[in-house]
Amino acid sequence: MFDAFDESWWSAGSALNWWDSRVADPPAWLPDREKAGAWLERHAPVTGAALALIRSHRTCETSQLHELDPRLPADPRSTLWMMLAGMRLIDLGFPINVNGRGGWGPKNAGFMAVRLPVHHAIDPELRRLGLTPAEIADIGPGPLRGQRQYDRHNLICTGLAVRARRDGWLTAGEAWCRFDRICDDPIMGHGGPDLALIGEGLLVCVELTASTGQSLETKFRRWDRILDHPACRNTHVLWLSAGRGDGNTGILERLDGLCAARSRQHAGDAASVMAGGFMTDGWTPSPGIPVPLDGWTGHDMDRLGRVFGLPNAASWRLPERMRGHWHG
Repeated sequence: MFDAFDESWWSAGSALNWWDSRVADPPAWLPDREKAGAWLERHAPVTGAALALIRSHRTCETSQLHELDPRLPADPRSTLWMMLAGMRLIDLGFPINVNGRGGWGPKNAGFMAVRLPVHHAIDPELRRLGLTPAEIADIGPGPLRGQRQYDRHNLICTGLAVRARRDGWLTAGEAWCRFDRICDDPIMGHGGPDLALIGEGLLVCVELTASTGQSLETKFRRWDRILDHPACRNTHVLWLSAGRGDGNTGILERLDGLCAARSRQHAGDAASVMAGGFMTDGWTPSPGIPVPLDGWTGHDMDRLGRVFGLPNAASWRLPERMRGHWHG
């Protein structure tokens, strides 16, 4: 699988070279919109699954997406990715070469990342493809467009999600990880961690950091307040250093110091955790046997049926093609 810690990808900085589906002309290797739309209509379940994971994790590499959902192809040249780009539902990102060699495009680049378009929302196109309102809502909260694009950071988080899934956790990406959702309390705000690991009776929130700026202590104090909320008795926070070069050691030491007096906040090195290592305090959480929620509309529709006198409302459920898959 793609390794976001490989420094050879980031010689020109921590950002990728993006083909922007709104601004740039389509390259010759992309299909036209009509062909792409017809194909995606015939493959609506996998289309929704791909967009849901991309929305959740902000930036993903194609082999990472395959690990998170085996229905999605690892090969960047696969039809699904070309059709999604042809329909302007995703942008395509490639590493920046500093050696002068051509390396742009899915056939030549070392890897290909994908994101939702940053300059337009995709909701109207999804309705034209025949996705139901429930399927569009399942793709993710808020406007369906790219947000908070920190390429290296996001790709590391997606890799950590892959590692967590292999270890038995359910995961939820940054788009779903809001404090008001974690606490089930609207006054707790819309910020949140980069990644959540969902176990059997345990929630582990992951914060990735590549700096020790003045805002770091503020983030710790905010987590102090979140963890004091009654809904967060079984919540822990992992602070993972993801700096580059020798500076990463100083970041880890700073995180370790801030976690020292906080029993439910733990420091570690992101690359080490990805490889199966431990937190600096030795904390080793176990996922148990988490159970994904399925048929999430059932309870609400049953209640609405009683209120409004619709006796068959209890039978309204998720579309069958959405069942059995966790999109976090």
